[in-house]
Amino acid sequence: MELFYNAKCFDSAHVIKEWPWGFRMKTEARFWIETTKHGDRFVKQTLNPKNGKWCKPKKSTYESVMVLTQDDDNKMSRISIGKYDSQNWMAEALEIIDFNKLSDEQKKQICTINAWQDVMKNVTFQIRSSDDHRPEAEIDAEQDMITQKITNVANAKANECMAKNNLI
Repeated sequence: MELFYNAKCFDSAHVIKEWPWGFRMKTEARFWIETTKHGDRFVKQTLNPKNGKWCKPKKSTYESVMVLTQDDDNKMSRISIGKYDSQNWMAEALEIIDFNKLSDEQKKQICTINAWQDVMKNVTFQIRSSDDHRPEAEIDAEQDMITQKITNVANAKANECMAKNNLI
């Protein structure tokens, strides 16, 4: 499998010249990973061989981090890491991906995801009985305080990772 870290837009896209178009025709296809404030997404765009115009790009849903891949059969795909992925998958993906070739934004996303996963594995949830007669405002204030503590610890861990990797 080959990984492409610099395919970031139409101009720097990975190009395949003999991409299938229908049953008999071949055309050109471009693949890249688009990065926005929402994250990364896989983009594919083909050239219409009948009129020579580029078709509308097809875009996947967003993930936190994506890297463009091509397998031995020339199939284009991506390796993605999202905030809801397991730590096992993240470790497996990071064995394939070269962390040093990722953009600074992608590295920051990985630091943030790792920090949240590390913190949340120590968080437990408890369902209280209905005989808790405290005022709703008091219960909400307690929950807000707990949420703020979790967020502060996760942000501190993420910032530590970012500082270690010279990202801040």
